[in-house]
Amino acid sequence: MSLLSSEIEKLTGTFNDYITEKTVGALSILLNEPIKHELTMFENNLNSINFNLPSDEIKMCSVRLNGKGDLHIELLYTVKLHHAVKIASKLIGTEVYEIDEMGTSALQEVANILTGSFFNALSDNTGFCIDLSTPTFKEGEIRNLLLDPTKDVIRITNDVMITDVLLIGATTGIEIHMLIIQHTEHARKLIYSGIKNSGNFEPANLLNNDRLGGENSAIEELLDMYNENIPNNISKDDILKSGVTK
Repeated sequence: MSLLSSEIEKLTGTFNDYITEKTVGALSILLNEPIKHELTMFENNLNSINFNLPSDEIKMCSVRLNGKGDLHIELLYTVKLHHAVKIASKLIGTEVYEIDEMGTSALQEVANILTGSFFNALSDNTGFCIDLSTPTFKEGEIRNLLLDPTKDVIRITNDVMITDVLLIGATTGIEIHMLIIQHTEHARKLIYSGIKNSGNFEPANLLNNDRLGGENSAIEELLDMYNENIPNNISKDDILKSGVTK
């Protein structure tokens, strides 16, 4: 059954809280720049989704993960190819011109960290336990990339909720679409879980992924590498505070 307008408003506020307090900060640390975000929620009709992609940017790089347990949420990160190259170059530390094996691994780790931060926010504020999957990389058109995770969430497309969180690097202009895909009943379960929509909860354990499937040494090494590149006069808290929403 479709969500009521009041339920969509509450779910939008919840996701805005989680993205602002956790995911924006995580991406700010990784890319070492302020991040802003725009959130759009779609219901029922996949064909109505307009991602405003220009005709020469139809092919996207994507990383898919999911969380299963008390809730089932699919996450699909999609990036235009030239933005994917910028991200890979930043993380690898040298200029790259295509998404090869190393570039793919870098994008997967970014998705892993962003997903961990998002699900930690969810778990901290609901008590729900969610197991995080491993990331998988794929290229294609955005609507085709959406089909598999959508099919895994639902059987009838009328019952899908898709939240498009556009994460934008304030300095480089890098854009990452974070697509949150849910069955409407799982979205409703989240809405009525006693979640905090004040926007004032503490971003504790920002990148602690232990409860979401154990330690990930690759993630820790990636974070350590980028923490070393943060100028001495800038603290991690400063970077977290630099994330703003639009």
